[in-house]
Amino acid sequence: MTELIDYTVDEAFRRSVELEEIGAMATILQRYGLNVFDVYLRHIHAYRSAIASAELAERIRCRVRPTADDLSLARSMGFSRLAILWSNTNVQMPLFKLDAALKAAREFAEEICLYIEDLSADHFPRFDAYWPLVERYGVKRVIYADSKSKLDPLIARSNLAELLESATCPVEFCGANALGLATANSLAALKAGVKHIGVSVAGVGSKGKAAMEEVLMAVKVLWKQTEGPSAHTLADDCEAILSAMNIKVPLDKAVIGRNVFAHESGIHVDGIAKNPELYEIIRPEEVGLARKLLIGKHSGTSSLKHKFREWNVELASNEAVLLLEQVRELAERRKRPIQDNELMELYARQSELDEPE
Repeated sequence: MTELIDYTVDEAFRRSVELEEIGAMATILQRYGLNVFDVYLRHIHAYRSAIASAELAERIRCRVRPTADDLSLARSMGFSRLAILWSNTNVQMPLFKLDAALKAAREFAEEICLYIEDLSADHFPRFDAYWPLVERYGVKRVIYADSKSKLDPLIARSNLAELLESATCPVEFCGANALGLATANSLAALKAGVKHIGVSVAGVGSKGKAAMEEVLMAVKVLWKQTEGPSAHTLADDCEAILSAMNIKVPLDKAVIGRNVFAHESGIHVDGIAKNPELYEIIRPEEVGLARKLLIGKHSGTSSLKHKFREWNVELASNEAVLLLEQVRELAERRKRPIQDNELMELYARQSELDEPE
């Protein structure tokens, strides 16, 4: 069973969202099975006086640098779940410093993960050095972080499949999205056998993450994991979360954008009317959206007929031909599909012209 680890809450802390709103966001995310919120210590420091009493705190996995200052602060704030940051390419910090950080964390943390960045730059030659530390300090999970977006899906799957063969603890994958490959790399990680994936709603974050809604629905549709939570309010829930951070959902955002299930082309509309699965791998109602037929310069007469059937009006073929000319002219002039009220005005005007004197 796939587990998604959340980084949306981390971004909310970074943007200084009110703690009450962050708690509401976390409640929504938990409905989709996201029960662990990975948060960087320095993003949450300003909430120090309030976070200890918040129910959210027990769900936070606090990401810290391997320094005495960070570990001391995390301890004083009451965090018992830690993810210790380590750069695989940082030759300035010898491995014994990581050993010391893990030893210090073990004194108070109930759960320790090792968050290793930039693995793709220097993969296996150095990685074997981490396993003795993992076993010595009881590290729960190693987080393979492609923080500089150096992976592609083929390399990600190959690296992670090989890594899992030697791993002495579960492996988690968290990809950055500088090249728009975070979701693809995350799915490749799942194919390799990884069970834990870092995500954020719409991929938000300073470096971007795999989009939660994309991975969630891919797991449901492609992996057939239908036993998970319902996604029937997914679009509204993601919009609410993003709104709390003053982020608007792009109309064409995959899975949750309001126009994702909008169709204008005559061929598309005709195909959708006959068999929606021709163009839609996900049914709009599965994520709380509705299919929309847009009328514009790419529409055909069949599109117009389908649109008017939605209004219980049967448009004759000759009416559709005449109306389509006006539709295309208006759409070209407005540089967009025409709105429903504009279409009805054109239809009413055409009907008046067609009436006998």
